[in-house]
Amino acid sequence: MPAVPINFLLNVIHGFFSLIYFGAVLIFGIFGPKLSKLSEGTVSDLMLTVFPTLMSFIEASGMITIVFGAGEFFFYMIGYYKDGGIIEVERILFSTDWGLCVFIGGILGIIGFSIGLYIASNFEKMFKLYRSLDPSVADEIRIVQNKIRLYSIIGLAFLTLTVIFMVLAVSFLPLPKEVMTAN
Repeated sequence: MPAVPINFLLNVIHGFFSLIYFGAVLIFGIFGPKLSKLSEGTVSDLMLTVFPTLMSFIEASGMITIVFGAGEFFFYMIGYYKDGGIIEVERILFSTDWGLCVFIGGILGIIGFSIGLYIASNFEKMFKLYRSLDPSVADEIRIVQNKIRLYSIIGLAFLTLTVIFMVLAVSFLPLPKEVMTAN
């Protein structure tokens, strides 16, 4: 029975978790601001029970996406390096449409994920504020909610551009030359 090529496994895992991560960011970026329209009790229940687990899952999906995307990137770059050294890697990355899309998409993805980590830290602050019994934290909650809204939109923009570049690279642009699959 033939072995499944490593680049196929990396691509499937990276693609699957990137869809989850992008979908979650999209939902939070679009529907997150609507949470302020819910009753205070409902928002408090969500912050204490649902969102901490959901945020952990989203962060894990983002990490898996980054790790397997980097694995995929290095798989191809090692193949190009074997073919012609660092000069060949530079040529592929900066002189081909495929290389530029992958490189730019990867950089934008890392920036978008970093923004996501900042958003997650703000959610952690908000979770703590909702656990607080001090009623004077309402203003601080609003400040944190506004940060989350703003950075969700910025992160969504970066990740949308990332998805566009990555889909362009893997769906419409050919690999500069075929890289041997690892056995």
